[in-house]
Amino acid sequence: LTMMATLNALWYAPVTAEVDDRNAKLLKTLSEATDMLGKADEIQVEYTEQIREAREKASAEVKAYREKTEKAIAVQVASATAERDAKAAEVRKKLEADIEAKKAAAEAEIEKRKAAFVKDTLAGVAL
Repeated sequence: LTMMATLNALWYAPVTAEVDDRNAKLLKTLSEATDMLGKADEIQVEYTEQIREAREKASAEVKAYREKTEKAIAVQVASATAERDAKAAEVRKKLEADIEAKKAAAEAEIEKRKAAFVKDTLAGVAL
């Protein structure tokens, strides 16, 4: 029993104290690691939310730009179409005017040839 008391006082007490200190340090380190993990999770959630918001904002900006560009293109296409139609109508009008002018110019020649044809036909029939 005396030997046990002596071993407890001299040998086991310091070893037990070392083991207890080691356990305390391990618990402290584990606690700090758990706290850091919790903070890391919070930061990850926050960054994930920020990324989601940034993606939504970027998507909205891209959509708005696309709509703006499509409207601008539609306006340009409509303008080009109207200009093309106006030029086509102008060319059509000019061609019709040229045709009418040529018809009017040829009218005298047609009447002259018609009279000559009738005269030749009547002369051929001997009337």
